[in-house]
Amino acid sequence: MGTLDGKVAVITGSGRGIGKETARIFAREGASVVINDVDEAVAAEAVKDLEAEGGTAAYCVADIRQLEEAKKLMKTAVDEFGKLDILVNNAGIARDTLAGRMSEEQWQLVIDINLTGTFNCIRAASKYMMKKSHGGRVINISSVVGLAGNMGQINYAASKAGIIGMTKTLAREWMRYGVTVNAVAFGGVDTRFTAVKDASEEAFGEKIGIPEKAREGMVERMETQTIFGGMTTPEQAAQCIYLLALDEASYITGNVLNATGGLYM
Repeated sequence: MGTLDGKVAVITGSGRGIGKETARIFAREGASVVINDVDEAVAAEAVKDLEAEGGTAAYCVADIRQLEEAKKLMKTAVDEFGKLDILVNNAGIARDTLAGRMSEEQWQLVIDINLTGTFNCIRAASKYMMKKSHGGRVINISSVVGLAGNMGQINYAASKAGIIGMTKTLAREWMRYGVTVNAVAFGGVDTRFTAVKDASEEAFGEKIGIPEKAREGMVERMETQTIFGGMTTPEQAAQCIYLLALDEASYITGNVLNATGGLYM
């Protein structure tokens, strides 16, 4: 038996990276998983990969910046698998530049996806999770940047700090339903968002990733200031999310799991 047998999970932004690895662990442990991405080909491929490993999955293409899209995503879980037990708010994006140079578009896109998108998914999930003795899980993805700040990321820091406040508030509101609400704050995770920008693909009309020197600095810090001496892998990050999804974590709520390997204490 798997540790998540019978559970149904929605994971936003799970076509790739941390979200996909989380979906893989959840499915391996017996959960039925709804993959979400804005790219249908990516979402469909992720489902195909999970099914090839023996998992149960479906996908929903939804842009969570819009509440109706978030509602469609949660409804997919109920329509396909009958319920919603676990919501992982993982979808996010960065648009880095110094505060004085940041455009309104750079600010708004990050806030809309990272913060408003998380809020929309919570609102959409409330229909299914605000029930007596529900006992579900909401796991929001924050960042060390939301805890400590970072040059060139005022929009990202604001969104990730906001997620922490949102987490603590929702934990109080949904305690009566037995639903735990926690956040995970990661450091440098090796994904396409932390790859060198010139080698990266586009998302929402702009190349993603970071400048080469910034990447080198991040790698150096992770190598010298963390327990394993390197960038966090998506699988390592997903394992931290999985811990909070377990029945054994039923007494943990309103917390921020600092999963930075010692980068931030």
